[in-house]
Amino acid sequence: MIENIHVDPKLEKCLSVLRKGSRRACLAADRTDSIIKELKRGETPPGDICNFTRHGEGRIKGCRKYDLGAGYRLVTLKQDNDLYLLFAGTHDECSRWIDNNRAHLTLESIAERCDTIRRPGFKKMTSPSTHASSDDLEADDDWIPSLSDKDLRMVFSGLVEGN
Repeated sequence: MIENIHVDPKLEKCLSVLRKGSRRACLAADRTDSIIKELKRGETPPGDICNFTRHGEGRIKGCRKYDLGAGYRLVTLKQDNDLYLLFAGTHDECSRWIDNNRAHLTLESIAERCDTIRRPGFKKMTSPSTHASSDDLEADDDWIPSLSDKDLRMVFSGLVEGN
């Protein structure tokens, strides 16, 4: 679940460059702004706000790219409960940015310079045994409930007994 959103100040520079560009670049900047606003509101899971690129991103662990349309992308990094919004530009610019930053990109360096927003829809579970209703939990494709050893043994008992 996404608890905090970190917006890199360099992303704001990217968006100002896009706004000065072509009509399609301006639309990509506007789409990025709407994604950021939607993420800040916290009502929608990140994957439902905008489509991710079809092939993902394997050069940086946890990196995902949003498809802004017309060949533009938004580069993000998800680590634990944090989502970092890092760069926006054309497909080639994003590819170059990833290649240039994959060797020395650290969470500490990013976190120091980013503006952090805590999502209002996030509710922290107090313990794994706490049973929360589906309304209390944010839908996120990366969310996996905590299970005790007793629960796991009950679920997988058929596999163990069958061998």
